[in-house]
Amino acid sequence: MMSDSTNVLSPGRTLSETVVADSILRHISAARGRVITTQFASNIHRLGSIKAAADLTGRKMVFVGMALRTYLDAAWKDGKALMDPSTLVKAEDIDAYAPKDLVIVTTGSQAEPRAALNLASYGNSHSLKLNKEDLILYSAKVIPGNETRVMKMLNRISEIGSTVIMGKNEQLHTSGHAHREELEEVLKIVKPQHFLPIHGEFLFLKEHELLGRSTGIRHSTVIKNGEMLGISHLRNKRVLSNGFISMRKENLQLMYSDGDKAFGTAAELCVDERMRIASDGIIVVSMEIMRPQTNDSLSERSIKGKIKITTRCLWHDKGKLLDALQKAAHAALSSCPVNCPLHHIEKTVSEVLRKLVRKYSSKRPEVIAVALENPVSVIADEISNKLSGKSYAGFGVSALGKAINGNYRKRGPSNTILAEEDNGPEHSMSIAYEEKDFVNSTMCVQVKHWENYTTGAADIDIQGDNTYGEETTSFNTLQDLSMDDAVSDDLRKPSVVSSPIHDDLLQEQVHDSKNDELPSDFSKPKPESSKPLKRNKWKPEEVKKLIKMRGELNNTFQVQKGRMALWQEISSRLESDGIARSPGQCKSLWASLIQKYEETKNDTKSREKWSFFKDVDDILSDSRERASR
Repeated sequence: MMSDSTNVLSPGRTLSETVVADSILRHISAARGRVITTQFASNIHRLGSIKAAADLTGRKMVFVGMALRTYLDAAWKDGKALMDPSTLVKAEDIDAYAPKDLVIVTTGSQAEPRAALNLASYGNSHSLKLNKEDLILYSAKVIPGNETRVMKMLNRISEIGSTVIMGKNEQLHTSGHAHREELEEVLKIVKPQHFLPIHGEFLFLKEHELLGRSTGIRHSTVIKNGEMLGISHLRNKRVLSNGFISMRKENLQLMYSDGDKAFGTAAELCVDERMRIASDGIIVVSMEIMRPQTNDSLSERSIKGKIKITTRCLWHDKGKLLDALQKAAHAALSSCPVNCPLHHIEKTVSEVLRKLVRKYSSKRPEVIAVALENPVSVIADEISNKLSGKSYAGFGVSALGKAINGNYRKRGPSNTILAEEDNGPEHSMSIAYEEKDFVNSTMCVQVKHWENYTTGAADIDIQGDNTYGEETTSFNTLQDLSMDDAVSDDLRKPSVVSSPIHDDLLQEQVHDSKNDELPSDFSKPKPESSKPLKRNKWKPEEVKKLIKMRGELNNTFQVQKGRMALWQEISSRLESDGIARSPGQCKSLWASLIQKYEETKNDTKSREKWSFFKDVDDILSDSRERASR
């Protein structure tokens, strides 16, 4: 026999539910306003007593709380409910009744955080708003361990002005667990040969075991969670065994439920990590790294970057902590070598910030550092690869770095920022780029001229890769594109092409600087001309040839990842036809055509005006068919 030990230390017998029902009826009859009761949702008989009192006083009954409806529906299906769930007033209709006509039954007797009565005490319940005319009947017992939060909830209700009735003398509650006298009576009636106390603290179990032995039970013991007992085989009709046999002990693990989405052990749900973050906080550091590329000054030989710090669950000390974190992060970043790997930078900054917070507030926060390269480093590599001499690349990067950092900034025509640096009579250059291109991380650097040549000029377009991996169309390529009326001005607008159908084609928009070479005659001095240099613009017939070649070579080069081999082949074919175009120019034009295609494919009028639509659509349709196969 196994028996409940919860109230083994409580003398006497439990109060009858009939007494509780009479007390509930008395208090509801005396109330003039709204009556709100709270109790254990699983006590179906208590709900029946409240329903009977509501019927005798002419009041309607309302359930506020999901658990109440769950238990009542289960009891109704089992045939043990004392009321029909369909006769209850809906919670959203409370305001439609006069206060004297309602009895509201709520959950939250133990002040559970999301229970209806607890939310109403904060004023956060959508279904129940408390007022000073309400009468609260606390028809439950405070479970040991919940005293503090229950009392805080009742204090908040009293501050609202509602009247709270509770306590043993009010006879609003009786325990569902038998008291000591009743437990002893059951043991004497059953007279079990083997007795095992259950349900209660270990102290209660031991006391129940002694109570069983006092009634003449020979075989009785107490076990803990995970322990297993055995009983020997039947010896005769009167004696079952010589007692319990202790068997192995199972290693039980606590299982946690995180709502309806997660269930598992503490390790699986990261309970310890959550508790640590809640106690010590978390810091997230985002760093945009800019590495210097020159040796012209000592100030340029340290890593710089933009640092953004976000904290949670940490005391800021009126902003002093954030200031200290910013200074420490910048100092840690500057201390790293110029060629330091990103993961080493992240580790260094994390350790510095963690130690700082530990000294500042004795906390050990979780620090997450993420470092990303700045676009300046990408442009620097582009220039280094494009220009044949070290001196050219070095001074170009320095000037660009100063322009981006805000030094020597001058406004030129057409919203162009000019950055100049004089490094002596032998090497001097100026770099101009469109400001809006830099904002969009699509950078175009134009090397205007080199004064180290006695005579000559060069016009070179260098396209930088997109920092964030987005596929974009560069400004200078679109500005080179001229197709009379066949190509509209919309084609010259830069935008991000994001059609999922052409992912393999859109990858071609990212410029591969390693495969794009400088003109062979760059190193040769050219005679100075008083007239500005004119760009070699695309002609409609040249565009048609490129589209035709792109379609012919589509199947041949479809397995290529970089696809620069495709554009090198097209460039060589165009050159054989007398059209001098680099692989990068051909690739950029095709990216622009794809962009124009995406803009016009859903507009009938635009498709009719654009003469290249059908040719591009045939190529892309063929790609879609292959992808579907």
